[in-house]
Amino acid sequence: MHPAHLLLLALPALGATLTKRACGETTAQICFGGSNGGTAQNIDVDDISYAASYLRYLADTNGANPLWTMPPEFDCSEWGLPIADAGTVLVLAKHIKPRTNSSVTYYDLARTIDGGAEATEAQRKASLLGACGSNGGMMGVSVNAEDPVYKSPAYVASKAKPADMIIKLVRAV
Repeated sequence: MHPAHLLLLALPALGATLTKRACGETTAQICFGGSNGGTAQNIDVDDISYAASYLRYLADTNGANPLWTMPPEFDCSEWGLPIADAGTVLVLAKHIKPRTNSSVTYYDLARTIDGGAEATEAQRKASLLGACGSNGGMMGVSVNAEDPVYKSPAYVASKAKPADMIIKLVRAV
């Protein structure tokens, strides 16, 4: 038997437990460069708007799969979203609970960034663009739980959840 397996078998006897970890980040909105921490990113706000529009374009043209999915894993991966010619912005999706099969629509990703294609003033202010502007920031995905995609037989069968994912806006290097 491998020594690591022996250690795992001994943990309960030592009073230790293995716990599900959230990887340290939450869905709370944090703007960089402010009192919440982080360094201001100096992102061109037009690039941020473009990124949200591009995600809506992906939703409209991705056919039967309008979803961004982060399957269960062993760490809290952070993936760059596929936004062509994004300029000064890098949009990252990050798992905050790696055991969750997180899957959200591209529309929800875009709404998180700019409040939505036809956002009210309140929705825009609650988005990363509206609240954080060129500083960048991060927050949980703004999910439209009433979207029929989340109630479709394929989505239900996948055992995915529209949860446990955050979006970060940082400066592209």
